[in-house]
Amino acid sequence: MGATADGRLRIIAVTHQCVVLLALLLVSSIGARGATAAEGTATVPRFEPAPCPKLPGAGELAKASCFYLVVPEDRGQPNGRTIRLMVAKYPANSPEKRPDPVVYLAGGPGDIAPLEINGFIAADFIRDRDVYVVSQRGTMFSEPALTCAAADDFARELLGLRFYSEATKRAHLAATEACHRDLAATGADLSAYNSTESAADFADLRKVLGVSEWNIYGTSYGSYLAQTLMRDHPEGIRSVVLDSVLPTTYNVAENWQNARDGFDNIFQACVSEPACNAGHPHLEQTFTGLVNKLEAEPLNATVKDPATGEDIKVVIDGGVLVDWLRNQNYSVPMLQAAPDRIDGFAAGRPDAVQAIALDRASRAPPPGPDIPALGYGLSYGVSCRESYPFATPEDLAAAGRKAFLDYPLSVTREGIGGWAYFNEDCREVWQVPAAPEAMHQPVASSIPTLLISGSFDTLTSLAGAKAAAAKLSNATIISVPGVGHAVSPQSPCAQAVIVSFLADPAAPDTSCVGALKPASFTSLGSP
Repeated sequence: MGATADGRLRIIAVTHQCVVLLALLLVSSIGARGATAAEGTATVPRFEPAPCPKLPGAGELAKASCFYLVVPEDRGQPNGRTIRLMVAKYPANSPEKRPDPVVYLAGGPGDIAPLEINGFIAADFIRDRDVYVVSQRGTMFSEPALTCAAADDFARELLGLRFYSEATKRAHLAATEACHRDLAATGADLSAYNSTESAADFADLRKVLGVSEWNIYGTSYGSYLAQTLMRDHPEGIRSVVLDSVLPTTYNVAENWQNARDGFDNIFQACVSEPACNAGHPHLEQTFTGLVNKLEAEPLNATVKDPATGEDIKVVIDGGVLVDWLRNQNYSVPMLQAAPDRIDGFAAGRPDAVQAIALDRASRAPPPGPDIPALGYGLSYGVSCRESYPFATPEDLAAAGRKAFLDYPLSVTREGIGGWAYFNEDCREVWQVPAAPEAMHQPVASSIPTLLISGSFDTLTSLAGAKAAAAKLSNATIISVPGVGHAVSPQSPCAQAVIVSFLADPAAPDTSCVGALKPASFTSLGSP
């Protein structure tokens, strides 16, 4: 649950190029408006045709056709407001098209689905089925889009602050309060933006499309939402693929152990590779020493802001370094370069310092009023309803201390990375009702399910995949070494397994997995 500061559990790092594209898409979007009141006796759910943005550089979205799915905002109020969810249909690329499509559930919660799907569609491994991508309720391209300029502005402000401090906490909570105030002023029922309602949205989509059977594909938070759909609306689901699995038993404190597992696998892989071990001996100890040193004496770096081209100050302290390593898991080349960056930073090499500072700056949204990104209404709505109630602040601090005993308490007593000050956000600001306890239990199902984990994933873990599979009687789990978060676009082997699974969910061919090894750490990217 992105995680998305970082999208809560899973926030995709939005590059400057992606944000420029997003701004263009926003300008070109047709018929944008807020949530509407129910229109007389008009039937819901229903779909309304709409053009997809057709612009140079629009990526895979240019190949899709689009429409809006109109659904109730709150199904407990069937005659109340309606909302519109943008749906993009990417047509099959094979003449031998299968009738059962794939529907993709994006991460976050709150990620921008049409941008997140780009790598997945470009990989072109699902050729014989249409793929449907839904901009989930409250996210970019749906109406209302519950984005928050105040929260995005804070993400830029954080570049010049200590990652964990009382001043940072006050600025963070002020941004959350402004976000809540702005979204509440739109008239949106913020308690209706959650996984239960989102799962019902997808069930309605299948009915509106007239599809008798389809395949569900969820990444990160999308895997959690997929399990919710399996539990609440199993009708018509032929198979399920869960990539970078977040189990329904998840709570926010588990993020610390997920990071520990990913860090351990990265460090151990370096030890096991002779060239990496020779070039970067004692890598874990070096990193731990840096976390402690920088937390005591932060380093200030100046880099060219990718968004503006102007100089910008980036504070690098222990909390920042931990968050930096977590975020390398979105790209195999970044993971390959991580040992060199760590040792280079420890040696005071300017290229390594600049690379880490620039990576940090590139993840902050550009300044400006018209470039929103994350759907904070859904992000907070889901997280505060479904994660926060199951982990106290004491649980969070204990989990941080247990996972990283050698890190300073100033780092481990709060949420990790984008989850910093999460409990305060939910307890003091968002205050939505807690989800039923039953929602926190493992999903029991006989639907064929493929669960995929990357060994270098610092956001979700193999343990989470196993927890999700506990009551899935037709589950297959694969772990792909050397890959981080969102495995399938980065792994041809995972793609091959998925293709075989969709062809025959009862007998996927996983034979390629056993021969896999992490890519060499010696092929370093340029700073």
